[in-house]
Order: sequence, then C-alpha cells, then structure tokens
Amino acid sequence: MSILNKQNIFSTIPIIFLVPFLFNFLRNLTNNEVVLINYFISNKVSFLLLIVNSIFYFYLTKQISNIFKLESLSLSLFYFLSSYFFFDFLLVLILNKIKFQISISIVSIIWCSLLWWKSKSFKLIFYLVTSYLGILITNNFFFNKARNLAGYIELNTDVPLQWFQIAEMLQTNNFYYAFKNNLIDGHGLFLSYTQALIFKINFFTRDFEFIRLNSNLFLIFTLFLFYDLNISKKNKLITSSLFFLILLNSDWLTYLFFDSLMLEGLVSLFFGIFLVNLNKYLDTHINLRSLIFFSLFSCLMFSKEFISTLTFLVFLYLLLVKKNLNALITIPIYFLNKIYQKLLTPDAKNFEYLEGFNLIDFVLDILLLRDLELINIYKIINQFLIDKPVALLFVFFFALNFYSLYKKDKNFTSSIPFWLVVFNIFMVFVLYVAWWKDFGIQSSYRYILNTLHLVFISIGYNIELFQKSK
Repeated sequence: MSILNKQNIFSTIPIIFLVPFLFNFLRNLTNNEVVLINYFISNKVSFLLLIVNSIFYFYLTKQISNIFKLESLSLSLFYFLSSYFFFDFLLVLILNKIKFQISISIVSIIWCSLLWWKSKSFKLIFYLVTSYLGILITNNFFFNKARNLAGYIELNTDVPLQWFQIAEMLQTNNFYYAFKNNLIDGHGLFLSYTQALIFKINFFTRDFEFIRLNSNLFLIFTLFLFYDLNISKKNKLITSSLFFLILLNSDWLTYLFFDSLMLEGLVSLFFGIFLVNLNKYLDTHINLRSLIFFSLFSCLMFSKEFISTLTFLVFLYLLLVKKNLNALITIPIYFLNKIYQKLLTPDAKNFEYLEGFNLIDFVLDILLLRDLELINIYKIINQFLIDKPVALLFVFFFALNFYSLYKKDKNFTSSIPFWLVVFNIFMVFVLYVAWWKDFGIQSSYRYILNTLHLVFISIGYNIELFQKSK
C-alpha cells in the first residue's frame, strides 16, 4: 500500500467514526432531546451570559499566557483558579478568621500586581478590571434569569446532600471552616472550592447558589484544553467535535460534566490540563517555572479519587524514575495536608469511603485470590455498556492505542494518558472486587469517567501520530 493511500485512510477513519455520533446528535436535536441546547434556545439570555463570560475568561487566560510565556490557555486557566485554593491552603491557620470573599480579593490583587509587574502596562490592568466589571454588572443585571432552574432536573442525590453544602460552606465562611467541618472525612476540597470560587468571581455580591452558567463554563474551558493540544487544527476540530457530540447527546453526561455541581467534569478537565502541559516541565534541574507548575498541580491530590492517587503516583514516577527534582515540592505539600488533618480534624477518619481499610490484608486478598467479589467485574462492565456511545468511544480509544503500541509510535506525551486511563480502570475493578464489594456498582461508571478528557486527548494524539506515520 502506498504512503499516500495509507495517509488517506488514516485521515478518513476519524471522520468516518464521527458520522454515527453526528447523525445521532442531529436526530436528537430535531426531536428536541438535547437538554443543554433546549435550555439555551428557551433561555437566550443564559446563552448570551455564557458567551460574554467566556470572552472574559478567554481574554484573561490569553493575557496570563502571553505575559508569563506559558503558551497554553488551559494552563493559564488552571494557574488562575488553583492559585486561590493554594493561597488559602498554605495560610489556612493564619486566615482562619478571614472570610472567603476577602481571601479571593487578596489573591485577585496579587494577580493584578503580578500582571502589571511583568507587563509594565497600566492599560492591560485597566482593560482586565473594566472587562471584569462588565461581566459582573451584566451577570447581576440578569441574575434572576441566570438563577432560574425551571425545568432543571437534579439527577444525583450527592449534589444536594454533599457538593452543594460543601461549596456553600466554603463561600459563606472560609476554607478553614470547611476543612474543620467537611461533610466527607478526608475528602479533598479543591474541586468544591473551585465551584465556590467561580460563583464568587461571576456573582461577587451574591450568596452561593447553583447557577447553571458557572457549570456551563467548563464546556468552554474544555475548548481551551483541546486548543492547546500539539496536533493539527483539523485533528483539534475532530477531537472537539467528538467530545461535544458524545457529551451533549447524553442527558447524564451533560449533567455530570458541565451542568451540575458534580465533580467529575472538573477533575477530568484539570487532570487533562496537567498531563497535556507536563512535557514542558520535565527538566530535571530545579527551576522556578517547574516548581510553580508542580506546586499548583499538587492541588489535584486534594480533588477526588482516583485522580488524587494517580496524581501522587505521577509525582513519584517523575521524582524516582525521571529524577525530576522539581516534583519533590509536592511531598511537603502532601504532608502539610496531613498535619492540617491532625491539628484541625483529629477525630476524623482518613477517608470515609476507606474506613477500616488495611493495605496488607487488601494486597494479600488480591494475591491469594481470597474473599473476592469477582462477579463485580461482570457488573461493572454491564453497567458501563449501558451507555453505548461511550462504550464505542472506549473501543476506538483502545484500538488506536493498541495499534500505536504495535507500531511503536508511542512517546511520553501520547502514552501517559493511555496508561493512566488503563490504571484508573484497573483500580476501579480491584477496589470493587476486593474492598467496595457492596458499594453501588452505578458509581463505578463515574470513577471510570474521571479520566474521560484523557480518552479524547489520547485519541487526538494517536490520530496525529497515524497521519504522520510512513
């Protein structure tokens, strides 16, 4: 087969794969069954607010990227959002009486000062402040329309029972109070903090409540991530289209990833941003840029399982195998959290969902194949196959990666998303077989989807590799 024919085939396969998803989406669209599209059609003001706020965040992240030479919209976004949590985390014992609103005001002033110091441009600061005041005034003017939840259906009880209350606790009080009174012992607060932060940025003078706009923004932020992929514009478009066609076409996935206070969308996006930008910070010599990168991404250790564990394992791999001394900064941050737990929540369990967990017994059970609920593997697979478009997506993902492994086309950038997705699935199976034997099987699907952005990233990288192969 000629090189030209091979390249034509590799260029055509992704488009062919898109076609059934496109037809399914168009069918549901004509039948008024695409929830988010229906919402924007009947609430045009909400769509306008999404566009206006997206423009502000794009402008903000673009300036951060240019001024600090980050060369990444998604990394700039993560640096901006995580810096607020990191500030409160480091100074939690000092800021124990400082309100959330005051804390984020301090960090915002620090950001403005840094941007002016690096750019020496008062005009830039004026434009940023003016544009922010513009979205703040606009959001508050249309607040009653933005907060209207008519027709909205809460699909998971975790939101009212846990995630709403934690985010409200953070925004109403502060990080110190939420840490001491966490509704889930040992559970990280980074993601709920981000939700409270986004609300406060967009509606500074208001008390916390669920506004769909704030969650919908993460749909736009995903575009920042795909834009940053080191692939052709055509493959960025294919990757983005595949993402939107699959997620928008499912009421459950739309709800889970960018239309609720669920955490899966945030953690999947943030973990994807970490791995897409990681290759730029693999220099083994200690340097400030890498120390900042690893310090801020250490926040992912305080997100949710199994991303917290995967993040920690990536740091250990970089430190022990790649000899990247910059990753060493994450170790004291990890133990600082342990110190906070001992000081502020001495009676709390390490992690509520692992109560009574014994690592030695757990490992022995697996090695000796004793007391295992192997039927759970079958149940997890059956649960996963209920969502046929996502199941087909994973088949495509594995097919691309296995072919790439066979052709030995893999590099660090394209291989690490694949192996982390695999390891995440492996941990889900192992934990449900050996420990969470009676835990709701339905939740296994959500744990697998914690790495969904990595699946799309990996597909984008592999399509690019195939098209360049000779």
